[in-house]
This record gives sequence, C-alpha cells and structure tokens, in this order.
Amino acid sequence: MPAETANKNNNGSTAVQNIRQIDSTANPAPLGLMGFGMTTVLLNLHNAGLFKLGSMILCMGIFYGGLAQIIAGIMEWKKNNTFGTVAFTSYGCFWLSLVGLIVLPKMGLAEAPENAAMVAYLVMWGIFTLVLFIGTQIGRA
Repeated sequence: MPAETANKNNNGSTAVQNIRQIDSTANPAPLGLMGFGMTTVLLNLHNAGLFKLGSMILCMGIFYGGLAQIIAGIMEWKKNNTFGTVAFTSYGCFWLSLVGLIVLPKMGLAEAPENAAMVAYLVMWGIFTLVLFIGTQIGRA
C-alpha cells in the first residue's frame, strides 16, 4: 500500500503525494516448499523401512521442516500473503510438534501418545490440508 506525504506548495496549499515502496525481499515460497517436501520425503523413507527414525530425520523435522517453514511463513506475512503465512507457519509447527511427540516421551518428559491419539492428530492435519486445498480452488472455474 502506498504511503502518503503532504507538502506545502508556494501558494500555501497542501499537495498529497503517493510514494510506492518496492518490495525487494526474496520469494519465501521455495524455502517453505522445499522444507516441507524434503522433510516429508525423508520421513516417508523411514515409513518405507529404508531408515531408522534417527537424528537425520528428527533434525530435518526441527530445522528444515519446522524452523525454515516458520521463517518462510513470517516472510510471507511481510509480503501480505495470508495463504502462504498460514500454510508455512502451520506446517512448520506441525513438524516441530511431530518431533516433540516422538522425542518428549523418549526424554521422559511426557507419555507417548496412544495410537488413537496419533490418529486424531494426523486426521486433524489432514482436515487442515483439505481446507487449504479447497481454499486454493475457490475462484477457479
């Protein structure tokens, strides 16, 4: 949105000028999408039995899937992109919470979630993803 400034003319009247600010920040979407995509692929390689659930996957979940996506979401907010903000910050928090669900019980800080609780957790994220998908389709014919 352009900023306005007021200048006094020689005749005493006030002229209003619109000043446009140019957004020269980088596009955060590639960071957010890569953070989500690469972390998802690594977790699914574990689900396929190719890797144990170790520090590689957990660190990706914390730093690239989690923190990098939250940073991308904040950058999207700065660009006034509500969808990007909601998607990237939410999925960043998803990865951080998923790592927490795995690590906190192993550290003795919480009980491990029951299977039904994990199903509910993942179903809620599935519903959230469906809502975002529907949001991308609104207005398209």
